[in-house]
Amino acid sequence: MDIMGDLIKQVGTGENLTALSSTLGGDEKSVQSALGLALPMVMGSMAKTAAKPGGADLITSMMGQVGGGGATNSMASYLSTPAPSGGSDIVSQLLGGQMGAIQNAISQKTGLPPAIVGTLLAVVTPMILGAVKNTFTDKKMDSAGLSSLLGDQAKVAMQSSPDAAALADQFLGAEEETAGILGSIKKIFGM
Repeated sequence: MDIMGDLIKQVGTGENLTALSSTLGGDEKSVQSALGLALPMVMGSMAKTAAKPGGADLITSMMGQVGGGGATNSMASYLSTPAPSGGSDIVSQLLGGQMGAIQNAISQKTGLPPAIVGTLLAVVTPMILGAVKNTFTDKKMDSAGLSSLLGDQAKVAMQSSPDAAALADQFLGAEEETAGILGSIKKIFGM
C-alpha cells in the first residue's frame, strides 16, 4: 500500500491536475512538482504528530473533520473548489509554526508563489486525511495501528522523493533541535 503514490497518481496527472492547476492559478508542471513535495511533507508531519503522546488522537480528530471519505470520493469536483472547507485550519494545526517556512521552501523549489503553495497544502491535507481515514476504518485500527501506518507511509513517501525528505529533515526535525541542552540531556539519560 502506498497512499502517497496513489494520491500523486490521482491528483498529479490528467484532468485532475488541470483542475487543480486552474483552481490554484499555477502552471501544471509547477503544481505537479509542488504536489511531489507537499504530499510527503504533510504525511511526514502527520506521522511525527501521531508518534507523540496523544498525537494519534489528534490525527483521529482531524480525520473526523474531513467527513465521509474525504476528497477521494469526488476528486474532480473537490479539486475545482478554490477554498476547501477546513483545509487551512487542519494544515495550520498540523504544521504549526513551521507552515510559513515550509510554504516558502516549496515555493523556492517550484517557482509557485507561497500563497499558492499554502492553498495547495490546504487542498491536499484533507485528501491525505481522507485516504488515511479510509485505511484506518477499513482495517479497524487503534491509535497504535494509526501511528504505525503513518510512520510506514511517511517512510515510503520520503523514499520516493529525496527533495521532500531533505525538506522534512530541515523542517520536521527542527522542533527537536529547539529543545536544546535540555533535550540533549533527556536523550542521554533516556528521560
